[in-house]
Amino acid sequence: MSYSPHWQCSLLWKKGTMNKYLVLSFIVLCTTRLVGQDLTPKEIIEYVISQPKPETSIVEIRLEVTRKKKNKIKTKVREFTRYEKLYKSGKFTSKTLARFKKPAVVKGTSLLSWVYKNGKTDQWFALPKIKAAKKIKAKDRSKSFLNTDFIYEDLENRGIVTDSLVNLGSEFIDGEKCMVIMAWPEHESAYFARKIWVSTQIWRIIKVEYYKSESDKEKTLLITDFITKDRFTIAGKMTMVRENGNQTVMELLSFKPNIGLKDEIFSKSYLTKKK
Repeated sequence: MSYSPHWQCSLLWKKGTMNKYLVLSFIVLCTTRLVGQDLTPKEIIEYVISQPKPETSIVEIRLEVTRKKKNKIKTKVREFTRYEKLYKSGKFTSKTLARFKKPAVVKGTSLLSWVYKNGKTDQWFALPKIKAAKKIKAKDRSKSFLNTDFIYEDLENRGIVTDSLVNLGSEFIDGEKCMVIMAWPEHESAYFARKIWVSTQIWRIIKVEYYKSESDKEKTLLITDFITKDRFTIAGKMTMVRENGNQTVMELLSFKPNIGLKDEIFSKSYLTKKK
């Protein structure tokens, strides 16, 4: 039976069979292998996914949408609350609800996502004036979410490990070593492929390029300003930049991990509930 380097380190701590100096030496060995070229792309992504995550969380986000047209720049600002719950058992991987608060024109607009363990995702959309949740069809997941540079698929929190993955080696971004992975979706997707940069310092994805075809890059996501609270690390800023210069910035305003959320919050009936 084989174990990942991270799991091996944990076993040594638990068994208590090595003194602290040997344990520290083994941790260095583990880390060396993790940043080495011998890891498969699947192992890299699995290690990223294995980082601690809260079972439930509430995040307040500021959304800034910038549009460039005829040498003019226009910016719209919105704010929303994102609720998330992860599942260790059952048929679901996660459920999320995004509900807009500002400005008044979008207040109450909500998006509900259910991600299943088999890779399938169901999404529903609700407008404040409509008392029924509208299910988002697969063909509509490539459409812009509220005129931002994120499409519905970007907000699915879908898994990467089921994609067809290829390791492209390593690169440095702002002095930070990254493993670079190309991912081709196995399931229906709006994208032909995604190019992913994983930081070997924090083991988080810090950059993603989205491609329409083999040579046609559509946009780039930059993930920065990571913060840690109660041992959980989360991105403080996500900037989606299109090739035409338009961009959308999601900035974290607050993060409340393990807040204790009931399943009712992630129901279709709650989606249309007036708040």
